[in-house]
Amino acid sequence: MKKSKSTAAIIGGSVTGLAAATRLNNLDAISQVTIYERQKYDEKRVDCGEAINDTTLIPLEKTPENGFVNNIDGFQLRVYESTYRRLEAYPLATSSLRCDPGYICERDAVERQWANNLASSGVELRTGRSVSPAEYADIVETYDYIIDASGQPSLTLKSKGKTEEYTGDMVALNATVEGDFSAYLNRPRIFFEGYVGYAWSFPKSEHHANVGIGWAGDQRPDDYFDALKSAAKRNGFPVPEREQVNIATIPKGPSLNPANVYVPEENVFLVGDAAGIANRYQGEGICQGIRSAYLLTELIAVGNESSYPRELYKLMKSEYRLAHLMRGAWVEHEDPELLAAITEALAGLTIDEITRQPTTVIRHVLSQPMTAAKLISNTGMIKRLYDSYTDSWEYAITHSS
Repeated sequence: MKKSKSTAAIIGGSVTGLAAATRLNNLDAISQVTIYERQKYDEKRVDCGEAINDTTLIPLEKTPENGFVNNIDGFQLRVYESTYRRLEAYPLATSSLRCDPGYICERDAVERQWANNLASSGVELRTGRSVSPAEYADIVETYDYIIDASGQPSLTLKSKGKTEEYTGDMVALNATVEGDFSAYLNRPRIFFEGYVGYAWSFPKSEHHANVGIGWAGDQRPDDYFDALKSAAKRNGFPVPEREQVNIATIPKGPSLNPANVYVPEENVFLVGDAAGIANRYQGEGICQGIRSAYLLTELIAVGNESSYPRELYKLMKSEYRLAHLMRGAWVEHEDPELLAAITEALAGLTIDEITRQPTTVIRHVLSQPMTAAKLISNTGMIKRLYDSYTDSWEYAITHSS
């Protein structure tokens, strides 16, 4: 007897959920894909995560109409000693990182066009209302595959009373502002300012940009909005109005723990932010989320979805290892001049290399012997090195492969 086709529900219709729907909708074994999204795409406003470092992952023509408004060459990093400085202060270091391909986007437009394309190809969109706990339970009972792309803390963790395991690691504020951004249209700027935080200005055109500030360490200001205003004045971009500002918490965990990315008895899989996936030292999560969704759907296609936790671990291993080491330059040393030296050593690399390729980064740092020696000069960094290469990032785990 021929086996009937399966159905799939995706909870959360941002880029990660849309990626999962795209691949599932192309599988012969799946008869219907349904996306549950709390916002309506025509009204949706996304003003964060607007630098997409690998747009080849998104199946849209890279046009302004589809939300891809500024094709960039890369990013310029500037390192300053602290936040106590004037606009004209000279940076300790300036470094340019390549980005190929790379776009600054209007993410709400990207998601709207992507969702419209999926709807035209038969994906059902249920938008404009949050999924309640009772509805979540009904979805789990109704569909053969459930992909949780709901963000953090995810609906799956909420349903199991496990939200205490989630911790937000990075806090970021951002807004779109009007101004003159022609001077660095093709080189968006990221400002590292001692060990208090980092700021950025990503031009979407000569006249408007996404700007913001974030904190990856334990030192946080008492007033986040006041800190953003001060950063704008220091770094020469317009001060946004309070009502323009969005605040986001970038997940630290739990992630990669098999118990928190796959619920086998319910066939629930967590992807992207719902699985706690984000880069640990620069906060990027869009490409990571899309890759996790594509990985899962590839495994479903060959009937090997139960291996998702193990394969997700392999996918993220190099990135997490490198991020754990790079965070050490902040946490263990708190030395702006060392951070400046490392930044200069990374000049010319691509964003993908400094995010996902530890051997490439280490080779560049080792080319500066004094910098490398200082970087591993304390017990904290030595422990980080050990942890990175024994895969002890966030939880104890033993892998047979």
